[in-house]
Amino acid sequence: MIKLSSFKLLALVSIILSIGIVTSCNKDDEEVTSDKIQLLSFGPTGAKHGDTILFIGNKLDKVTAIQFTGTNATVNQADFKKQSSRLIALLVPPAAEKGYVTLKTPEGDIVSKTQFNLDVLTGVTSITAQARPGQNVTITGTYLNWVDRVTFSKDKTVTVFVSKTQTQLVVKIPDDAETGPLILHYTGTDSNFVQTADTLKVTLPLTTTMSPNPVKPLTDLTITGTDLDLTKKIIFTGVSSPVTTFVSQSATQIVVTVPNGVTNGKITLGVLNSTLTVLSDDILQINGAVPPPTIALPIYDDAVTSNWTSTGWIGGGWGGTSDYNNTAPVRAGAKSVKINYVGGWGAPLQLGGASLNVSAYTTFKISVYGGPGTAGKKVNVGINGADAYTITLVEGSWTDYAVPISSLTASTTITDIIVKEFNGTGGFTIYVDALGFN
Repeated sequence: MIKLSSFKLLALVSIILSIGIVTSCNKDDEEVTSDKIQLLSFGPTGAKHGDTILFIGNKLDKVTAIQFTGTNATVNQADFKKQSSRLIALLVPPAAEKGYVTLKTPEGDIVSKTQFNLDVLTGVTSITAQARPGQNVTITGTYLNWVDRVTFSKDKTVTVFVSKTQTQLVVKIPDDAETGPLILHYTGTDSNFVQTADTLKVTLPLTTTMSPNPVKPLTDLTITGTDLDLTKKIIFTGVSSPVTTFVSQSATQIVVTVPNGVTNGKITLGVLNSTLTVLSDDILQINGAVPPPTIALPIYDDAVTSNWTSTGWIGGGWGGTSDYNNTAPVRAGAKSVKINYVGGWGAPLQLGGASLNVSAYTTFKISVYGGPGTAGKKVNVGINGADAYTITLVEGSWTDYAVPISSLTASTTITDIIVKEFNGTGGFTIYVDALGFN
């Protein structure tokens, strides 16, 4: 830092007094009034902490202290390097910050009209080695009170601090911050930045085991590891939508229901719903078929249930045949309904003759298996005499459908259900099972 010797200080004072104004100083008042204490100028601008600066004015010998902006940044009269009626010389205190300067006098405070700024060199001596997203990082160093923003890896910038002093800065880690060095930007006459030599390691969830593995869809998977409470979503291979609701969660364990449609592959943990994700080390193996849906109020359960008080419609449809005692393929139980469409917008499956109150239920469920050649073909589910829902068939596998009752009919009474061929061509076979309401 620049420190002036007594000889240099006297020489500088002589020059200043001969010129009458400091060209590199901040100028406050233009006109000298001899009967009051005045601050005319001060500086030089761009001084560093510990440098000598000068205050020029009138009757400055009456000044008892000079207060800079900042905590504990006051220089008392006893610590002035020189004081006369026209000039005060002192060392810039280490705690001085950018801002107005106040001269303390018996006649009252004199506040500078311009702000005093400094040429600052912020330094970092240490940082917290490792922390979790949302936790605090402590940075120690010099002139950290001049820092106005901290940038984490991947350009995650923080401008609001937990605390800030000259030697310590505490900042909260953003939820989507990643491991890497920190960049501290600081202000002053020559604003600049400093990058930490050490790397902050951001703690992320880690999986160690998954059980059971292999696992069946729609059954619970237990994931063990560390810092798993940071996980906000799990992405399974083969399923586009992440799972955000867990059976249970702690720092060491997550229990999650495996969604339908999952295929073999690693799982991905999403951290705090940010874009940051962590891939599991192990591959999750999928084994076995999806369990059949649960039906609270069955309509067909190996046979047409007693909810239908009349059987006059059963098998009485047109445009094909229906077999209510088919044994393969079966979605639930031992039997399914085999429907063979021959054309003419046929509806071989018709259930009716009842008046079923479904006000206590919200969802209509039906499982459909597409026979050979059905890929992309369609059938309509009719409710109360009107087409209500269109199904696009999946060939060679069971597909479970859950449809809100409110989207099928406005009525809370169901009098008939049909499954009708969509476009009048026919010539294919489907199977229906697990039919009812939840």
